[in-house]
Amino acid sequence: MDLSKAFDTINYDLLIAKLHAYGFSYDALSLIQSYLTDRWQRTKVNISFSNWTELLSGVPQGSVLGPLLFNIYINDLFYVTEKTNVCNYADDTTFHACDSDISNLINNLEHDSLLAIEWFENNYMKLNEDKCHFLISGHKHETVFADIGESKIWESKSQKLLGITIDKNLRFDEHILTQCKKAGRKLNALARICNLLSFDHRRVLMKAFVESQFNYCPLVLMFSGRESNNRINHLQERSLRIVYNDYSSTFEILLSRDNSVTVHHRNIRLLAIELFKVKNDLSNPIMSELFDLRDIGYNFRSQTDFMLKKINTSNYGLKSLKYFAPKIWNIVPSTIRQSTTLSEFTRKIKEWVPDNCPCNLCRLYLNQVGYIN
Repeated sequence: MDLSKAFDTINYDLLIAKLHAYGFSYDALSLIQSYLTDRWQRTKVNISFSNWTELLSGVPQGSVLGPLLFNIYINDLFYVTEKTNVCNYADDTTFHACDSDISNLINNLEHDSLLAIEWFENNYMKLNEDKCHFLISGHKHETVFADIGESKIWESKSQKLLGITIDKNLRFDEHILTQCKKAGRKLNALARICNLLSFDHRRVLMKAFVESQFNYCPLVLMFSGRESNNRINHLQERSLRIVYNDYSSTFEILLSRDNSVTVHHRNIRLLAIELFKVKNDLSNPIMSELFDLRDIGYNFRSQTDFMLKKINTSNYGLKSLKYFAPKIWNIVPSTIRQSTTLSEFTRKIKEWVPDNCPCNLCRLYLNQVGYIN
């Protein structure tokens, strides 16, 4: 759900009232009100200036307090939902629900969307209904739509949210293709000037401008198709050849010379770090709720720390992070898993090469045969 100029529509009196409800003292409220009010602005074009105008709403953008005050202002939106859940990051608000019946699913989303629209109106915020998007993941036979306010929104095949292109199949191939194109353009620029740069400069630029394209939300890359993974490997191999000026060695030799691993194996290491955080109560609540720790007293013979999700005969959930992550944790050497601190675990995991990864990207695949264990 897209809000129109969300940061500029914050009502001062309502914000102060909410801060008071959350327990701020009168002295603190007076200080914040003084900070927000009596602010003026004007526009400059070349050497001409507009008249000064007092700002009657909105938090100061570019400040430390601006996003914090906005989050407090919008926080009670979470209390109006009845049939769905809501994810919120600043002014990006996303309602989501799960149901085996698509009619119930759409009704639940429409119901809570109406409640949200009413909340926005009561809190002096405006929803851009034309810029709202609707995405459904699951098996169905026709394209569907949802009524959001007075607008009819048809489902999208994919949609970009917080820098990630989410497709209805949750494979993220479109997102990976976009990132590969960005990395490829930067790699082409690096190739044109590589002869003018030293080895150290080439390597730094490669890490900063090419590999960095795959550092954002790396866990979504782990369940892509082989074609997408091959694109990433091809880019990484090409970048290493440019850096080392080596066009004859294999990809594996280049990785060894660079003391690095493939992007996929690096993401497996990152997943292991997240699991270590969950095990030691260092992770955020969302990740902690995703994985089930095994009760030590439940089965003292078991050497695993996480419960393995059960898969039914339809193999639903076989490619989920909840099912895959405990398997990754089990192949991490015990000398690394038994680390006592996060810094120790991170240092050790960077030296581990997950050559026995159980995912489909690492398993051998033969035509007309399938995956070979």
